[in-house]
Amino acid sequence: MRSRRLPARSGLEAVHAFFAQPPIQHLGLELAVCWVLERLLEADSYPTALMHDLAVAHPKLRLSETVLQQALNFLDQQGAISSYSQRCPSRGRPRRMLHLLETSREAALGLMSSWHRWLEENDDHLHPGSDASSPGFHPAAHGSAGCRPGVFSAGCQ
Repeated sequence: MRSRRLPARSGLEAVHAFFAQPPIQHLGLELAVCWVLERLLEADSYPTALMHDLAVAHPKLRLSETVLQQALNFLDQQGAISSYSQRCPSRGRPRRMLHLLETSREAALGLMSSWHRWLEENDDHLHPGSDASSPGFHPAAHGSAGCRPGVFSAGCQ
């Protein structure tokens, strides 16, 4: 008979530990779009840097490659971004740089107040010691691409 491994903490102690040190949260598509726009308002960037910069700026947030790609596809279909190749001396192949088009700059700026308000409202949930959950982000990476409730329709095409 196989024995079941008990978690390091059990019962209500485990639940309390969850809230004392919340797990990393993965952004959904809408919030990922806002993060990408915020970074592209500052300067051109590339996908890997967007994921890394999120982890540095907001240590309890992450962005899965799947959701990032959906956000980039959505912005591309909206005509908000373009991309170009940039050769880097330390890399053998060019890097795909992303650029926010000037025609979408005002719309992107309009989303920033909502994005920053969401960050402020959820600040307690993004740091150790929080004790409630919040809508808008998901406790696990999205396992697969596809249509999900609350996701832009562009992510499902």
